[in-house]
Amino acid sequence: MFPWIVVLAILGLVMLFAEILMPGFGLFGILGSISLLGSLVLTYKFYGMVTFLIMLLVAVIVFFAMVVFAKKSGLYNKVVLSDKQEAQDFDESVLQGLLGQVGLTQSTLRPFGVAEFDGKMIDVCSQGDFIDRDVKVQVVQITGKTVTVKTYME
Repeated sequence: MFPWIVVLAILGLVMLFAEILMPGFGLFGILGSISLLGSLVLTYKFYGMVTFLIMLLVAVIVFFAMVVFAKKSGLYNKVVLSDKQEAQDFDESVLQGLLGQVGLTQSTLRPFGVAEFDGKMIDVCSQGDFIDRDVKVQVVQITGKTVTVKTYME
């Protein structure tokens, strides 16, 4: 019976390790936990408390050894995303003094798009209608971060 307990424990550790490296729906984590706990329960039932504690200690040591090995071998870095996205909050000072200005659309507004005002590209919204590219528009409203424009009539 002991070889089957060891196989169950190793299978559980491998599945838990796989869940750490490639998280998904938790299937490997759940099955690995059940397998590992099953092996520990069987160890306690057939061999007693001392063997159970030894098996638990060995499982924890082997698991941490697998994690250390993965980090040193480079496997961990290949699987885990380490890039950080540096998000910056929107600078609303760009919108100061924009009300009433005339600019040129750089994309078709459907109703959202981009327009250029004094060399600055600004995300804008039309008043509901489509506005083609390279059309003069005028800022009629600024609500929070939303700049509303309409076709400019000279």
